[in-house]
Amino acid sequence: MTKHIKYLFPIIILLALTALNCNKGLSPTAVNENTKPGFSGTIIFKGSWPTDVTRTYLVVFQDPLVSASDFNLSNLQYLSTEIPYGATQVDYTSLDSAYINIGAGEYSYVAVAQQKTANLSLQRKDWFVVGVYYTNDDTTQPGKLKIPQNKLVQNINIICDFNNPPPQPPGGQ
Repeated sequence: MTKHIKYLFPIIILLALTALNCNKGLSPTAVNENTKPGFSGTIIFKGSWPTDVTRTYLVVFQDPLVSASDFNLSNLQYLSTEIPYGATQVDYTSLDSAYINIGAGEYSYVAVAQQKTANLSLQRKDWFVVGVYYTNDDTTQPGKLKIPQNKLVQNINIICDFNNPPPQPPGGQ
């Protein structure tokens, strides 16, 4: 009898460890409840950068930019750290450092914008959009960005073609 107990003890330990480590079983891709909401992708720059650009950012607005007054701090939901001048490609994630972090929600305008002023300005007339996020290659209107809770949305890619810039939102140059 003691011979069988000697073999039974390791089996009980193995079953106990398995039960502790498999609390969700074989569930399909469980959501990590600690994942922060956000988005990631690639920004590609084509052509020559304008020589008078002083700063470049990835920006996200909650509501569409249908008038110059929509370009405001309460509508601005994400502001990346500065994109280096002369970059040809930037792989990014909103979970990296940013001046304004984004949360879960639906957003109407995702763009790369540049400024040519010496000092940082929050006036629409001082910004020029060089790239816009479009869904399914539909360049007739900006794409919607939907970020669920606890999810990093991938492939929010933007092409900035300096020789063929996108339509400018109202109030710009």
